[in-house]
Amino acid sequence: MSLRSKLAAVLAACVVTIPLSAVTAQPASATGGSCGSGYNFLSSYPLRYGDAVGGSLDLYYNPSNGYNCAIARAKAAWDGVAHHIRVFLSDGGSRTVSDPPIGSSANYRYYAGPVKLYLKHKCVYAEGQLTYNGDWYRTGDAAFGVHCG
Repeated sequence: MSLRSKLAAVLAACVVTIPLSAVTAQPASATGGSCGSGYNFLSSYPLRYGDAVGGSLDLYYNPSNGYNCAIARAKAAWDGVAHHIRVFLSDGGSRTVSDPPIGSSANYRYYAGPVKLYLKHKCVYAEGQLTYNGDWYRTGDAAFGVHCG
């Protein structure tokens, strides 16, 4: 099984284990979620269900400290009504960070993150996910092995 397939299987398994009766976490601001100063925007990847787009995964990099940052957001029209928004950031191997943490029952409804990981001279493997009206929107492997170096 390839590294890409293994990572996709791990991330998919995380979603399956999320309890449906989870506690709702509310952010301080619906439009919040910032990596902080020094982080430069790299790219945005849509969270898709078929052809429909329900949000985005935004990637950032801080060249002064070598950390990457990721935030998953519901599209503005779905703020507060999307469920189980999650973000994962990984080196494609043994190091993965997520928000909410794997195994958590938190139910974010606006955004997830920021999550940060030191990835200087490595490729970024990231995924964003959310649920809306029972449909699972995700980036899939679109942000696997990107921004290498």
